[in-house]
Amino acid sequence: MSGSETASAASCSNCGHPLTGPYCANCGTRAPDGLAHEGWTSVASQLLDKEASRGHVATLMAFLRAPVQTILARTLDPTYRSHWTFLSLCLGVQLTLSFVILPRLFGGIYHVPGLADKSAVLTNQLVQYAGIVILTPIQYYLCRALGSIARTPASYVKLCVLSVSYCAIISTVLVLTFWGLGVASMLLSNPVDPGMSGMVLTSLAQIAIVVFVTLTHKRFWGMSMLVAAAATFGIALLSWGVVYPALMDGMTASGLGRMLDDLLP
Repeated sequence: MSGSETASAASCSNCGHPLTGPYCANCGTRAPDGLAHEGWTSVASQLLDKEASRGHVATLMAFLRAPVQTILARTLDPTYRSHWTFLSLCLGVQLTLSFVILPRLFGGIYHVPGLADKSAVLTNQLVQYAGIVILTPIQYYLCRALGSIARTPASYVKLCVLSVSYCAIISTVLVLTFWGLGVASMLLSNPVDPGMSGMVLTSLAQIAIVVFVTLTHKRFWGMSMLVAAAATFGIALLSWGVVYPALMDGMTASGLGRMLDDLLP
């Protein structure tokens, strides 16, 4: 993609109007420096950016208060470049809680050894990153065709990375809630069916994620609610029904996560 093509596909960070020069023709906001470097090649530079990570706690709290506004603000802010480290932090916390810390606590309470699985943390992280690589280009061109606001590849990659981060936050809340229900059930001697509670919590989390992504796509791409919902459901079916299960099966069969776990201290 040439610089002129990238510039014409970029949008104003203030109002979303397509940019054709150094200033927005709609609101007058100056285009960010380096606008011509917002194509697919800029994604590699973002991954290698050594800028110190700042404000992760503030970003987390903002996501909990107003997720849609937060993801749009961070995505359209050219000075915010900590999305990859924020993703690593969110995934690390979620997966370590799910596969190491809480299983060890559960095993200690009920005297069941061997529940923790550190290799599952690495396996799931690899699956998440591979899923981003596979799905993001497909989603980008689909949404660009359906939307009314032109966006650059780099801005959509940032949006997807922050979306996965928010999903990890939701999953962390789900895991802690599930654990809390189990502990409360044990203390109150009022057994709760873990299968049923897990199914209900998972369904609620999936609904929250679909609503979040639908509203995000609607505003980011300038879609109608109907188009945004259809695009989101299509992406969800492809992600949860095809790509992630296939990646998980492949990673599990290869034993890559366990091999890496054996190599790392």
